Amino acid sequence: MRFGLVLVALLTFAGIPAWADADPPPASAAGKTVDVAEQQKEIERQLTLIENQKKRIETQDGDIKALQQQLADMEQTLLSLKRRLDELEAAGAPPPSPTDVATKADESPSDPELPADVVSAGDFPGSIRIPGSDAAVKFGALIRTAFVFTLQPLGSDSSFLTHTIPVGPPPAGEGARTAFTANTSRFNIDFRTPTGIGQIRAFIEGDFTGPNNTFYLRQAYAQFKGALVGQTWSTFADPEAAPEDIDFEGVSSKNEIRQPQLRYTWRSGQKFSFAVAAETPAVSITGGQGVNLVPDLVGRTIWRPKEKAHVQFGAVLRQIRGESNANPDLTENVLGWGASISAAWPFQRWKLTDRVEFQVNGGVGIARYIKDLNSLGGEDAVFDPADGSLHALPVLGWYLGYQHMWRKWEFTRTMNLRSSLIASWVYVDNPSFQPTDAYKRTQRYAANLIFSPSPRIDVGLEYIWGSRTNLNGESGSSSQIQFVGYYRF
Repeated sequence: MRFGLVLVALLTFAGIPAWADADPPPASAAGKTVDVAEQQKEIERQLTLIENQKKRIETQDGDIKALQQQLADMEQTLLSLKRRLDELEAAGAPPPSPTDVATKADESPSDPELPADVVSAGDFPGSIRIPGSDAAVKFGALIRTAFVFTLQPLGSDSSFLTHTIPVGPPPAGEGARTAFTANTSRFNIDFRTPTGIGQIRAFIEGDFTGPNNTFYLRQAYAQFKGALVGQTWSTFADPEAAPEDIDFEGVSSKNEIRQPQLRYTWRSGQKFSFAVAAETPAVSITGGQGVNLVPDLVGRTIWRPKEKAHVQFGAVLRQIRGESNANPDLTENVLGWGASISAAWPFQRWKLTDRVEFQVNGGVGIARYIKDLNSLGGEDAVFDPADGSLHALPVLGWYLGYQHMWRKWEFTRTMNLRSSLIASWVYVDNPSFQPTDAYKRTQRYAANLIFSPSPRIDVGLEYIWGSRTNLNGESGSSSQIQFVGYYRF
């Protein structure tokens, strides 16, 4: 017994458990197995938490990016609004009212796309924002289909060209006939881009009246504030004073031409605007060829005393320069000049709104700015075959239009029914050396009835009569009936 106790004491002193060679107690082994399983479960739980945190971070990161994009968009919008406000304050103009930007039911199909005096700020009616920018674009088009019935001999099928009226026996094939056309349909694209110091506008428009229905450029210009460069209506013209005539050629004496130019426009208060321009010097001469050197210099003043009413005064100075067919080595030049006054004036009569439009154009060597003479060509000046001298032709053109709005009854008011009476004269002061069949004067009269079954659709019926008189006093006449439909979008 003592020996056993001593042995146990010695082993204990040596650091060796007395049961070192024995099997571990079963209770301790079971505890360790439980701890491992719990650790594995904890690891799996932590991995699950990590995955959930990753997903949450990814979700929050997406939300942050979306919020950052929204913030960037808001900052861009705020910057755009600030630019527009600066432009409005700089232009001294009030913000546009809802009636200014709404599509007006009484707009006529002949209302042209006109450059504004000063490019306005902000998006414009019918435009869409270009994604990722503060620029806006608008697409527009006019579908025009004409059914033209020529009743007497005339040198044109689809429109009424007064200068083509035959004097004397008509050429073959120019009697009564019918023509259907749609090539006068057109489209346009309008861009506006804010720059921080003003809007830039770019506008392009064309139709299909070129040879074999090919594309024909009507307008292509850029504007920055009051500056304009490109092709559009001449500064000497006044399309706003044009009567509502559905004939594509339009009123014979009208000063309405589109040509390349450099123009600057400014305002004085709310009623007056002024413009000066240098425009292309496209001279047309009989007996020779134009040799253009100095641009046409144009100035105008517009007075707007009330809504939709205006009076315009214009002036042009031209160099008429060309070389004779008989002596192409010799270049001659003379001075050309012209003046114009035009107006459009609405007024109330029997609780109805009627409108008077007129224009008078006169001068020397300005046939280019009178529609019928420009279509004829060669009427700016003529060479004297006797001595080779160049003579600028004195010309005069005027028209008067009266439009009546038939809005007394609900039906005619809803259909926007209206009618116009238009009278037009053109006169050339011919020198004695011109041939006896030279263009002396023409007159043109038209009456129409137009209605709009919807704001985007116009349908019109028009009767036109005209005559031409030559230098020798002989004359001829012709007439047409036109039925025209428009669809705008």
